[in-house]
Amino acid sequence: MGCASPNLFHWEDLASQPVEKVSGQPGVKSATDGRSYDVQFLNAVYRVDPINRQIVELSPNPLRPLSEEFQILLIRYLVANNGGPVTGQEISEKDLPGGVTFFQGPHALYVEPIVKLFGSAPDEFEKRARELGGVPATYGDRGMKFFPFPEIPVTYVLWTEDNEFPASVNVMFDKSIERWFSLDMIFLLTLIVTVRIANQ
Repeated sequence: MGCASPNLFHWEDLASQPVEKVSGQPGVKSATDGRSYDVQFLNAVYRVDPINRQIVELSPNPLRPLSEEFQILLIRYLVANNGGPVTGQEISEKDLPGGVTFFQGPHALYVEPIVKLFGSAPDEFEKRARELGGVPATYGDRGMKFFPFPEIPVTYVLWTEDNEFPASVNVMFDKSIERWFSLDMIFLLTLIVTVRIANQ
């Protein structure tokens, strides 16, 4: 993933939104400068400045390079119609409208680094997940639920390797995610969460 800045279209879209709408998103608040937004993502906080068209990480790692894809995701979250609270109904990507067709080939969910790193190390997977604010979920050999945004949980289900089957990872979403994001943004969200889990 590169580190270019998002297209001007994204910034203009954000700048055109009412401040009350944007700051009303879960995990978002108006910054002290009155023109920016502080956004929670996993265990980190970011400042999104639509005037200067800049996003920086405030904590815990201000020097972390932020990919263009990640910056686009934050902006699309800020401008999204509020999808409301979680439903408690967890589904796979194939259960989303259009998901069977979309999530294949180059759009298959990006989970290979998790399989590679933790396919035979479920305890290490849980340890890393907890560092990012994840909590246990009762799926697979080790399930961990992440909160990239407060009302948009993403659950990674790890199946460890054994004598018959290789390790694998499934991803589950609360059904409400379809009210927040389009399929391409759900793909991008999973890619970014996977990268954060794997980049220790």
